[in-house]
Amino acid sequence: MNRLWLLVLCIPFSELAAQHAGPQTNIKTGVEKHPPERFMNGQIKHLGDFIDRFNEVVKAGTEGQAALRSLFNEDDLRFPAHGRMAQPYARQVDAFIEWAMTGKTLIPKRGVMRAVVGIKVSYEEVVDTLKVHLRKDYTSDSAAYWHITKVDNLLRIRDEVKKNRAKEASVQPSGLPPNASEVSFLPLLRGLDDYRSLAPFTPCLACRDTAWQKVESALQDGKLTIENVVSNRIYLTAGCWEMELSEFIREKENSGWLISDLFEKNNPVK
Repeated sequence: MNRLWLLVLCIPFSELAAQHAGPQTNIKTGVEKHPPERFMNGQIKHLGDFIDRFNEVVKAGTEGQAALRSLFNEDDLRFPAHGRMAQPYARQVDAFIEWAMTGKTLIPKRGVMRAVVGIKVSYEEVVDTLKVHLRKDYTSDSAAYWHITKVDNLLRIRDEVKKNRAKEASVQPSGLPPNASEVSFLPLLRGLDDYRSLAPFTPCLACRDTAWQKVESALQDGKLTIENVVSNRIYLTAGCWEMELSEFIREKENSGWLISDLFEKNNPVK
């Protein structure tokens, strides 16, 4: 009997020893981690990121010329390339880079910022794009708001043939790229939808011209409904220059928010 009890007691310990015996084997899950692609590292995903990069490059002085040039859209057809002559814009970019490196003028965090956005709207069940000009204003407690300064005339609020308008509407984009969440202007869109009016977002009374009144009337009548932002251009000021920023979504480092155009304040051409 004693031998039988000893045999029973030894069985669990022998199984435990067997479980820990031999080398451990790694279980492969099939999921492998890869380093981020180069274009993901270089992509300028946010406007704040663009401002930080610009200021850091300018602070670096002449050593940062190549980095500053990389903030421009390198695929712009106005730049020289194989079989293509340099346009006046390319010389303007060169002058801007030399000025920025020499003067070390930074983009202020709370500086002048404008935007021109295309808002997808529906007018009497026909899709169209309303172009709205905005300015970013700041309050004493550092809150920021986008205010309407101008509304371009919505040409299709006229007696046009609806089938032609519907055909044009079929090529309209459906929305902004995924990175553009910070400039999708959701508070503005919600406010326009709630108030059915441009007035709460247009404190400038002089800005309420004929085109503004036409859109305002269509909103209040319920004929014009707001959907979403489908295009945007952001304008930043540095010294006597204004930069137009556009978002480029592509698989290379020169992507995200980049300078798509450049203007001198004393020679505005838009």
